[in-house]
Amino acid sequence: MSCPLVSVIMPCYNNESFVKAAVESVLLQDYPNFEVIVVDDGSTDGSFVELQRFGDRITIIQQKNLGAAAARNNGLETARGQYIAFLDSDDIWLPGKITAQVNYLEQHPETGLCYCQWAVCEHEVTSAEMIERFATTYLPMQTEQNFTGWLYLKLLEKSVIPTITVMLRRDVLEEVGLFNTNYRIGEDHDLWLRISFKYRITKLKNVYAVYRNNPDSITKSVQKQNFSLLVLQSAITNFGLTCPSGEQISEKLLNEYIGERHFSYGYNALVKGERNKALDSFKGCIKCRYKLFKATIFALICTIKPLYSFFLHHKNTVQKTS
Repeated sequence: MSCPLVSVIMPCYNNESFVKAAVESVLLQDYPNFEVIVVDDGSTDGSFVELQRFGDRITIIQQKNLGAAAARNNGLETARGQYIAFLDSDDIWLPGKITAQVNYLEQHPETGLCYCQWAVCEHEVTSAEMIERFATTYLPMQTEQNFTGWLYLKLLEKSVIPTITVMLRRDVLEEVGLFNTNYRIGEDHDLWLRISFKYRITKLKNVYAVYRNNPDSITKSVQKQNFSLLVLQSAITNFGLTCPSGEQISEKLLNEYIGERHFSYGYNALVKGERNKALDSFKGCIKCRYKLFKATIFALICTIKPLYSFFLHHKNTVQKTS
């Protein structure tokens, strides 16, 4: 088996507590031929100092704070590898990830993107504890059939591919393009959708990546726009409702996907005090007739101050039933 170069791209923004463990989890991989490119996305803490400690074992690129999509694209401009993989600066890889995915992609040229199973842990767990808890026997050829093949329709429903689990071919990016920097979040889902319309995707059963559940993550804040909905609308506009396999979804099912995105964004906005954004989203749910009763109740909560005060006081109870 040949050992083509793998480029590992890691954006980093204010993660001085975790970036060392993230980089080390790559450097400890058993694969013999890879490069690590870390893009410091305008960090204001000690992240850059932590990165400098690795010396010439990694390449560091500094940029002003432009977001993860721009940081990954910046790293990709420097990358020399035939294969590309991504890791975030507060997560880790488990042993064997690069080897397993390179072996699979080398033996399956029809596959454009290979991803793996992942685990989730609390943000204070150490990398050593993650490895002890989640590392598994090396089984590179065991695939998850329900999430292997033409996945375009599955990805229309929701994002099922964490960025930290992915390895893909460089020429795939050359065909479909890089991350869309207009999306503050959801840029990865947008890219996987574009890839899934052109290429087969494979999921390996083994856990090779661990996502750290960070309470300060950007995905938990209310964004200015409903990026999840925008990503879905872009895919439908560009590719439609039919998969390359010939399968398709109905307009009714698409309506449910749209409604779910309105509801999720609206509820998050309501909890965080963004009542106007929440109201617009629940109106979108009502238009789609998605969770019509709940959406109507939440729309009323947005507009009637005593109801909103009651909701905030009891939101933990409401969250369990929404």
